[in-house]
Amino acid sequence: MISIEIGRQDLKELAKTEVRNLPGALFAGSSPLLKPFMKKLEDLLPLDRRGKGDSYILSALHSHIDEVHADENAICVKSNEKVVQIGREELGRLMGERYPATDHHRLNLPGLLFLQSSPALQASSAVLLRREHKLSIPEGRRTSRYIFHLAVASIDADKEKIRINFDLERLPRRPDGSSVLEQSNTP
Repeated sequence: MISIEIGRQDLKELAKTEVRNLPGALFAGSSPLLKPFMKKLEDLLPLDRRGKGDSYILSALHSHIDEVHADENAICVKSNEKVVQIGREELGRLMGERYPATDHHRLNLPGLLFLQSSPALQASSAVLLRREHKLSIPEGRRTSRYIFHLAVASIDADKEKIRINFDLERLPRRPDGSSVLEQSNTP
């Protein structure tokens, strides 16, 4: 397991992006992961911000989230004293109703959450993995998204930093048994 921590300054330097609310950066994209949970997530918004539709909820979440924790069992999103939990079982059941042939037991909640984060967060994560852990992360968007989906094991975000833990053992192996993410020898 390896970890990286990303703060506002990292995003500013690595992705040339100003982020006011770090946990909100995890909700910057649109993903089918959150669609079934819009009503739950809407409860995190102030009363005057509710009832305006799913697109509005997603855009308003950026500034109203205080903390996020995601692991293999659940994604917990906190705003003030309110907590919304998206559980693996619930998501699997909802997906099973819509896509009966999918292997729902293989869902990686932290990976799915990371995939819907801002492109700046994803790009900064790749840079930090290359820099701090000397990993050879592929440049292609689809390939890096695949790697992040599989390897992100947990996420903890608060107002100060986002900590992302990666389990590289989850990634496929080459025929010789080596990891698809080779460590580079360059300093």
